[in-house]
Amino acid sequence: MTMGEIDLALNAMRRFVALAPEDGGRLLQLGSLLAQAGQTQAAVVEAERLLRKHPSHPSVLHFLGTCYAQLGRSVDAERALRGAIAALAPAASAWPWLTLVDLKKFKVGDSDIDALRAAVARTDADNEAKSTLLYALGKALMDAGQTEEGFRAYLHGASLVAPSRAYDPRPARRLVDEVVGGMTERFFDSLPASAASGARAIFVLGLPRSGTTLVEQILASHGQVAGGAELNLFRTAAMALPGFGPRETAGVSADDWTSIGEDYLHLVEQRFGPSGKVVDKTLNHSRLLGLIRHVLPGARFVWLRRDPGDAAWSIFRTRFAQGMDWSWSLETIGSYVADEDRLHAHWTALYPEDILTLRYEDLVADPETWIRRLLDHCRLPFDARVMDFHKTERTVQTASVGQVRQPLYSSSIGGSRRYAEYLAPFFKAYEAADPS
Repeated sequence: MTMGEIDLALNAMRRFVALAPEDGGRLLQLGSLLAQAGQTQAAVVEAERLLRKHPSHPSVLHFLGTCYAQLGRSVDAERALRGAIAALAPAASAWPWLTLVDLKKFKVGDSDIDALRAAVARTDADNEAKSTLLYALGKALMDAGQTEEGFRAYLHGASLVAPSRAYDPRPARRLVDEVVGGMTERFFDSLPASAASGARAIFVLGLPRSGTTLVEQILASHGQVAGGAELNLFRTAAMALPGFGPRETAGVSADDWTSIGEDYLHLVEQRFGPSGKVVDKTLNHSRLLGLIRHVLPGARFVWLRRDPGDAAWSIFRTRFAQGMDWSWSLETIGSYVADEDRLHAHWTALYPEDILTLRYEDLVADPETWIRRLLDHCRLPFDARVMDFHKTERTVQTASVGQVRQPLYSSSIGGSRRYAEYLAPFFKAYEAADPS
């Protein structure tokens, strides 16, 4: 599955299950693989079948609760997650709690806040679990207006995992320097052309929590868009490259560039079928945008921008499962956001016609204008369903699962100003990294 060959992986897993059809562990593995492949409804069918045999199994309840949440079935999700939490020790209940807190708004006196405090107090040996519980507690406390205690919970949760996921901004900055300095118009003109078109691909870029899932949901509501997700397929298709910098890619042949494009499109077809446009909002594509455009010259790009403070405040309060090692401190968030600014400036100067810059604040303030502009840029005719994107029933697997099922709202715009004192380390690092 890590190679992107979904059909092969699912066929192998189904044969594995058939060897021992009563093995609940195998059925749960099949459900998990289906969910990873974006087939969440099929995963629910398998898990519900398993739950009928084992009605109180905490792993099945947790898995079902997560799938229900991704499908927008909030009542079913809460019921399953509470069942899992009740059956698990405090450390093991951390991830069900984290999913549950995103399904509700907390008020002062909510009994779940006391339950979370108790779970944190009883979890010491497992830093991952305690960190996750502290993020859940932080969200609940912030909802209830207990800002200082909530902020401390987030800080404590981040501090528990930061040492094991160390992020050094210096090599990251050197990579950005290499991209900005070496991946120029002259550089790309010197590369042999790819024969793969990639016209069905729409790449949505931007910081986490900047509105990328919202734009994915809007586009996926269109009748000519087959779907979207954080696909993570381009790196798989390009895995034969020795690297992604200008030195490593300078000698690649036209056949190799074409092969990368065709492999990417093959992997996309495995997941979404042969027709319709597809939204790929994989994180970290900002460093690869020029190569992606070279491999898939027909692709379109949309780059979400959001007020840096608002984005940072939201990122800081999000407990990412993996891949976001820069998100564990306000200082490293500041450095990373500054790097993203430089990459956006570089690529939009190089490819102004291919990249639509979409400010989250503008989209919220004037959705019809900007949604129409978005569709035009992606070469899609108008479809009224995109205006009611929150009614579209589909799987959403990011931290924005709740937000995209609501109409557009402006309450989060400028919200970071209320927490300026807490964000001081972010602004100091951000301004030091990018004085402009």
